[in-house]
Amino acid sequence: FKDIFFRSSSYGNMVERPYAVIEKKDHDFSIGISVNAEMNCNGSQQNEVHIWDIPAIAIECKTYLDKTMLQDVSTAAEEIKLKNPNAMYIVVAEWIKLTENINLKKYKVDQIYVLRKQKNTDREYRFLDGYVKNPIYEDAVMHLFILVKDFLTSDWEGGVNYGLQNGYLL
Repeated sequence: FKDIFFRSSSYGNMVERPYAVIEKKDHDFSIGISVNAEMNCNGSQQNEVHIWDIPAIAIECKTYLDKTMLQDVSTAAEEIKLKNPNAMYIVVAEWIKLTENINLKKYKVDQIYVLRKQKNTDREYRFLDGYVKNPIYEDAVMHLFILVKDFLTSDWEGGVNYGLQNGYLL
C-alpha cells in the first residue's frame, strides 16, 4: 500500500460511490497484514471493495546499493512510514557502492545490511584472477533475523498519552 486517492468523473458520480484508487508498492519481501476495505458514500447502496497490504516490515533486496538507489529506497521508506508509522524498512545488499561522504543518518531506512561486507568494485576488476569475492557472512544474516524477530515481538505502544506517562514522547 502506497497511497489512496479518490477520482470520480463528476460530482454526480462522487455522491454514488467513492471511486477510490489504491496505489500499491511492490516490495521484495514484506511481513504485514492484508486489509479488506468496503467503502460507500452516506446514503448510497453502492459498495466498493478494496484489498491491499500494509507492511510491518518491508525489505528491499539489491545486488549492490549506490547513492541513487539509497535515495530511492529512502523515499519508499518515508512513504510507508507516513501510512504506518510503526513500520520498519530494511535494505539488504550484497555489496555497496557508497563512500564515506554519505550521511547515512539522513535517510529514512531503519537498517542497511551488506551481506558480503564488501564494496562493489568496478566490474572489470571482479573478473581478474586475484579478485576475492567475499562470502555472504552468517553474522550479518543473523543480525537481520534477530532485528526482524525482536521488532515483530516487541511492544509498539506510543502516542502522546503513553509518552506523557513516561515524561518523554518519542
